[in-house]
Amino acid sequence: MKGAVVCDLDGVVYRGKTSMPHAKEALRALAADGRSLLFVTNNSAREPADVRQKLAEVVGYEADESQIITSALVAATLIEAGPVLVMGEIGVESAVLAAGFRLTDDPLQAATVVAGLDRGITYDRVARASTAVRSGARLIVTNRDPTFPVEGGLLPGAGACAAAVETAAGVTGVTAGKPSEGMRCLIESRLPDGPIWMVGDRPDTDIALASGPRWRSVLVLTGVTSDPATADPAPDFVAADLGEAAELILRLSKVG
Repeated sequence: MKGAVVCDLDGVVYRGKTSMPHAKEALRALAADGRSLLFVTNNSAREPADVRQKLAEVVGYEADESQIITSALVAATLIEAGPVLVMGEIGVESAVLAAGFRLTDDPLQAATVVAGLDRGITYDRVARASTAVRSGARLIVTNRDPTFPVEGGLLPGAGACAAAVETAAGVTGVTAGKPSEGMRCLIESRLPDGPIWMVGDRPDTDIALASGPRWRSVLVLTGVTSDPATADPAPDFVAADLGEAAELILRLSKVG
C-alpha cells in the first residue's frame, strides 16, 4: 500500500512568495508514485481556494481544494455553539460560516471565540475577544505557532495574537491546529489506510503531529529549524529540503 504524504506549506513547499528548492519536482514525483497528498497548514488566514491558487502560482503544482487542510477548518469542527466572534482573517470567517454558525462582533452575544492569525489586530479586537471569553464564551485558538516564515525572516503568528486574548481573559483556549488530536483526526479521515509521512519544518507542531503507528516524520531545514539536533520531539528522519525528503520517502518505501 503506497500510503500518504502530508506536507506543511510555509517553510516546506514555499516561503512567502518563493518556492522552496525542488518543491514542484518532489510533489510531482510523489503523486506519480501513487501517493495520496495532503497540504496541511497552521496558517488560518487563507481559504483553501487561495492556498490552492498559491500552490499553482508560486510552486507550479496543481492541487485540489480537498487536498488542503487549514487550522481554520479544524477550528470550525470544534465549535459547539454560536454565535461566533472571530479575531482572525477571512480563512477563519469562511470556515465558521461554512460550518453553519453565525458571526457576531458583540462580545456579550458570542458563545464561542475563535482566535487566529490577525494581521489587522488592534487593541479593540483583543478587548472584544477577551471580554467575550470572560463573559463565558468558549475560546478556540487556531494554532500555537508564535511565528511564520516569510522572505527575509519571521513574522508574528497566530500564537502571538491569541496570547493577548488568553492573557487578558485568564483562560487557555482549545487548540485546533498541529499537533492537536482534532487536526490528526481530520487528516486521517481524508486518507486511505496505510502509512502517513509527515514532512515539516517545525518540530513542536509538524513533527509532534506524527504520533501513532501509521505516522513517520521528516524534518526539513528550509524553514524555522536550522539545527536538527535541537528538535524536540526528534523526527524519524532529517532532509535538507522537500526534494530530498521525497527521495528518502520513495527509497525507504521500496526497501520496506
